[in-house]
Amino acid sequence: MRRLVRVTTFLFATLLLATAAKSDVILPKPFTAVYEVSYRGMRAGLLTLKLSRDDATGRYTYQTTADPSMLARFFVSSAAMERTVMEIGPDGVRPLEWQFDDGKSSTAKDGHLKFDWARNVATGEIEGEKIELPLEPGLQDRLSIQVDVVTSLLRGEQPGTIPLIDDNRVKRYNYVKKETTSIDTKLGKLDAVVYESTREGSDRQSRFWMIPSMEYVAARAEQIRKGKVETVMVLQSVK
Repeated sequence: MRRLVRVTTFLFATLLLATAAKSDVILPKPFTAVYEVSYRGMRAGLLTLKLSRDDATGRYTYQTTADPSMLARFFVSSAAMERTVMEIGPDGVRPLEWQFDDGKSSTAKDGHLKFDWARNVATGEIEGEKIELPLEPGLQDRLSIQVDVVTSLLRGEQPGTIPLIDDNRVKRYNYVKKETTSIDTKLGKLDAVVYESTREGSDRQSRFWMIPSMEYVAARAEQIRKGKVETVMVLQSVK
């Protein structure tokens, strides 16, 4: 449960974007979405995702906040927050700054990164450890990767393998289309495309039920460990 906020934000945390702008460069529109989260069958509360755009700079901010259930509050603070600031252009998503605050008085579990694309270096601190890593094309943080995946799909491309800074190193996640199906939601029964995310050497995998007719909104997301479903997110509302 200590990792619940981190897991759920990574899940989708999760592959939700609003309708794309009809232009040469596919751009998402601002949105606010709410997911109900359960962990090992226990209701854990709500997770709110918000994407906003600064008209002056053209930069996007993607943020998640938690509203834990009574029991989950022993492990997750209602003040927990994760945020990324990024640019979206013809070459896709480029994160500029990432921040995680677990909402507790101690900063031992917090983290922040700055992406300097001019110098090709990411610097910051994660859980008390100083970070300095070289940048590479397509490199993402834990939140911007979700925007990058959906932006690729909106452009008619497959996400493929995406490098990601997590903890103190670069990890590579492979996104693969599995099958088409239908799923019951609060908006009715919808056709979905299931994508799976895996990482070499990890016993975890994530699955996302994405709705093409709704610009690849994720109606459901699961994280699976050693073949067992641990965390489930179900879409409740979208503005």
